Amino acid sequence: MAGIAWVNGKLLPPEEAAISPLDRGFMYGEGLFETMRAYGGRVFRLQQHLDRLCAGAAKLGFAEPDRARLARAVAEALAASGLADASVRLTLTPGISGSSPTLVALVRPLSLPPPERYTAGCAAVSVPAAQAGDAPLRRLKSLNFLDKLLAQRAAAEKGAHEAILVDPDRCVVEGAMRNVFAAIGGELVTPPLSRGFLPGITRGAVLEIAREEGIPTRERDLPLSELHTADECFLTSSLAEILPVASVDGHDFSPTPGPLTRRVMEGYRALVREETRA
Repeated sequence: MAGIAWVNGKLLPPEEAAISPLDRGFMYGEGLFETMRAYGGRVFRLQQHLDRLCAGAAKLGFAEPDRARLARAVAEALAASGLADASVRLTLTPGISGSSPTLVALVRPLSLPPPERYTAGCAAVSVPAAQAGDAPLRRLKSLNFLDKLLAQRAAAEKGAHEAILVDPDRCVVEGAMRNVFAAIGGELVTPPLSRGFLPGITRGAVLEIAREEGIPTRERDLPLSELHTADECFLTSSLAEILPVASVDGHDFSPTPGPLTRRVMEGYRALVREETRA
């Protein structure tokens, strides 16, 4: 397996890295992670990812993470991997009860959706959100990720590429792995944080790009029925960036990607170039 793992200061091939079976992250899913993308050896918006990880740690009652150690783990793992463009995952758990926390930085080659999904779009289906309302894990990027995996599996069983999670009141929350945007009447609409989802780093960047481009945006409730009749739809995440959606529940968007999606895709590429250049 290509890549490298930094485990509590030790660099190892990923297949040789190990943590104790008594680690609370392994035993109970008590932990957090951040998935980031490196471009030319530089992680895009590293500090925002660390901010989110530290905020999550505070909510879970973890000891305050050493930000310098977090950044060092990422830098050392990325340098040792020899990969310029890579997926970087930072995982933090409390470790074994009564011991020090476990910190792992895993760097691997990028694994992205097929190129045609960027040019022709992906098929998505709606899936009921397993955690609704004020469920405490909804706004945390926690190791308790099974509900998202099961949603993606449900989408695959229906012949779709992506799952879009929907609350009991039939409002869109987020994708199983990504945040959701819709273009409606020339305006970009995305569900509000009050819906209780994870505030994506890429989602935030897209809102910035829209402001710079003069694209009207609105964070508001997005009923599934309104998404079905939207002009365009796309998903956002750190690895996949901006992923156009061709259809939701069989309701097609044409053309895909649409004009607003293309503007956001171009703006995001420009922002990445600006922030990751040496």
